[in-house]
Amino acid sequence: MADPLGGYVPDTVKNDEPIREPIARLGKMISDRMEVMLGKEKITKESPEYWGLAPICTDQQALIAIKMGKRKPRTFAQIKKLTKINDDEYLQKQLDEMSNNGLIEYNWENPQHEKQYVLPMYVPGSAEFTNMNADVLRDHPEMGRFFERMSRLPLEKVTPMVPLGGAGIGMHVIPVEKAIEMENHSVSVEHISHWLDKYEGKYAASPCSCRRSRVTYDEGCADDPEGWCIAVGDMADYVVETNKGGRYITREEVYEILEQAEENGFVHQITNIDGENKIFAICNCNVNVCYALRTSQLFNTPNMSRSAYVAHVEKDKCVACGRCVEFCPAGAVKLGQKLCKKDGSQVEYPKMPLPSEKKWGPEMWTEDYRDKNRINTHETGTAPCKTACPAHIAVQGYLKMASQGRYKEALALIKKENPFPAVCGHICNRRCEDACTRGNIDQAVAIDEVKKFIAAKDLEAETRYIPKKVVPSLKGQFDEKIAIIGGGPAGLSCAFYLAEKGYAPTVFEKNENAGGMLVYGIPSYKLEKDVVQA
Repeated sequence: MADPLGGYVPDTVKNDEPIREPIARLGKMISDRMEVMLGKEKITKESPEYWGLAPICTDQQALIAIKMGKRKPRTFAQIKKLTKINDDEYLQKQLDEMSNNGLIEYNWENPQHEKQYVLPMYVPGSAEFTNMNADVLRDHPEMGRFFERMSRLPLEKVTPMVPLGGAGIGMHVIPVEKAIEMENHSVSVEHISHWLDKYEGKYAASPCSCRRSRVTYDEGCADDPEGWCIAVGDMADYVVETNKGGRYITREEVYEILEQAEENGFVHQITNIDGENKIFAICNCNVNVCYALRTSQLFNTPNMSRSAYVAHVEKDKCVACGRCVEFCPAGAVKLGQKLCKKDGSQVEYPKMPLPSEKKWGPEMWTEDYRDKNRINTHETGTAPCKTACPAHIAVQGYLKMASQGRYKEALALIKKENPFPAVCGHICNRRCEDACTRGNIDQAVAIDEVKKFIAAKDLEAETRYIPKKVVPSLKGQFDEKIAIIGGGPAGLSCAFYLAEKGYAPTVFEKNENAGGMLVYGIPSYKLEKDVVQA
């Protein structure tokens, strides 16, 4: 299975300029790629370690970094001694530029509380820091692919060998704290509050480097990248002071960001490379773009990012709506058939083996994991009524809720897939009832009548359900202007879901009223017929 970015080389190195030896030496020193570390592969101009460093690092800065050593904290005085650069002003200027561009970082985490500079690895490290600097990414968009390369290539061969918890590699998923039972054996480091207590008063919201990186090669998502990564401790100072788009925030603001992330289905992750008592960031990751989550998804090696906790379904509360399957960011659960087949045989579903069970290689990877891992059901897994419904509404879910008197929840479930339930309740052709398996015994469930009853509640102001806006932006609203031509069912549905995600669309319709869009205050304008046709 081919790597979609394999062999990528930016145009910036496709020239006759000779290789810059200091950059090549530094690239080899920082690299975690096994082939490079063992000397089996030489750094060339086509190596990502080279073309990722060359735009942001002068030869002199590369020599300074080489003297610093990889992940060895150095004070200014120590760097001055190692490099034999006696001009303090010049050396400080170089260190400031290297920090600003993301090549090095700094902290004060030592008994003397002296400022120390550190040459990090690529990921987590300099590849991310460069993508957090909007100026660097604008001038050198190839840095987006550089981050992608260095988050993947070093792990292709070692990932299958990683034990539970990640063994200090990459990131570690931390669960939603309110979902963890507060028992004596609940591990403190699995609680976000533990880390916020540890770094009390030192938090900064900074842009997500993964979201920014993916946009540079058209694999982005609809999220606004700003503010989703929360730097803690000295890293908060670093992202604020070095043009990384960081801003200091309070503990209350941290919780607001975390809550909004959970509403969007994002995954909390903490850095995992400095042992059990130190992190430098809490990230709120979208599985569609996150490189840390991508690693376990792509290579089918869940140990890379799994949490110490496992989710369980409370069967007495489950109504089989399937929403957990649709929202699970890792595709960990799927709908399936538990009843036997008509001939009495049991239904068996394929299970993905683990790396510990067989030899692992590219044939076990899933390059298109963003599509395949989010498939909700096996072929026999969806209820026939839901499959037959053109809107694919969770029929069995809202029927169960209605039977329990949970009418508003049933209406909310319907409106997840159909913003105009009252319309379908009255003009529906009842495909769901035609497919209802109860009809094989006596008669189909009166699904449409139940839907009409629930949908009628959306016509009354006191029982109407207006979904909460869930915006993948910490700004609360997107500024882009969006025009929707035509106020029919498709146009209005489009406007509804855009508004729900924080956009402000305008519906243009040739008739007097587009209708139905007062829910979010979406404006509607009458267009002349020839304008609509144009």
